[in-house]
This record gives sequence, structure tokens and C-alpha cells, in this order.
Amino acid sequence: MLEEELDVGKKIKSLRTAKNMPAKQLAGEAGISFGMLSQLEKGSTQGSVETLRKIAKVLDVTLAHLFTNNKEEELAITSENLENEKSYVVRKNERKKISFPDPLYTCELLVPDLQGEIELLQVNMEPNRITEDVIPHTKGGEECDYVLEGEIVVTLRKKEFLLKKGDSIRFNPEIPHKIENRSSLKASYLSVITPVSF
Repeated sequence: MLEEELDVGKKIKSLRTAKNMPAKQLAGEAGISFGMLSQLEKGSTQGSVETLRKIAKVLDVTLAHLFTNNKEEELAITSENLENEKSYVVRKNERKKISFPDPLYTCELLVPDLQGEIELLQVNMEPNRITEDVIPHTKGGEECDYVLEGEIVVTLRKKEFLLKKGDSIRFNPEIPHKIENRSSLKASYLSVITPVSF
């Protein structure tokens, strides 16, 4: 399971110092205040998904890397692992949950791990999950989102698309974007991204 108890602030500081990057430089490139970064690294505050995504981008790691230990699981691509079901199959009651400081936003991993070339998630959003940040996620590739429940608003730069249950969208995740649930009901959608953005 992804290590939810991992101290993300310590992980950020560790990655930053490994790159010999001053805190002010990371804060500046991520577009956040030095004070906010300092509080994050000390664990006295928690950043939004978007803030952590910006930091991960500057540190040249995936967002999931901030939430995982350094041990990399081996991707099941050879026939040698066929007996190990968990290398291939994700049972409904065994999905790994990616927890964020944002209580209105949770993700369930629908693939065994994040070591492959494609990411498949179920994203669940509580009512009125709104954000100001419009940011890119990965370089190139594609993102496809399919609404399972409720409705979401996908903003690509300044263009908004309202998607309801059964609707889907495909776009380049490098385009600055955001996905919101502006309604008073819960929403969930399947997200398929390549290359892996988390």
C-alpha cells in the first residue's frame, strides 16, 4: 500500500537537499511562498494537491513519489510472475488509496502500481471541490477522463467543459488544466493517463 503515514514534508526536504537546491529556489520555481515551503517541510502545514504537484514538478519526480518510500516495486512484465496475482490484478476491496491533504479529493489506484507506462485511477471528489490552480501535469502524453457519477468541470487553460455521467474527455495533460466538482453532489471519474503523472 502507498505509505499514507509517510511524512511528505520530510520527503520534499530530502529531495531538495539531494539536489543541493536552496529552499528559496524551490519555493520560487514552484510559485509558492518561502514560508509555505518551510511550513510544509516542518510538517506544520499540508499543501493542496496542486501545490504538491508543482513542487514535484520542480523536483523532477512524480507526485506519487512524494507519497511513497524509495523502494521501487518491479513491474510485472515477464511471465515469471504469473503466479503472483497482485502483480496483475487489483481487486475492488484491495485498491491502494492515494491520500492527499485535500479532504475533498481522493484517488484509488486501479493498476497494481505506478511503475508502468500508464496510470489508471478512480478519482472521487466531494461536493464543491473547487481550486484556483490551473497547471500542467506531465510532459506530453494523453489524459482521458470518464465520468462515473455526478458531474465535473474540466478547464483547459480558460476553456471549460461540463461533463456529466457517461461523458468523457481526452487532452494533452501538458496543457494547464484543472478538474472541479462545482455541484452539491459527490462526483467520481476514471482517469487514464500516459505517461504516469503521479
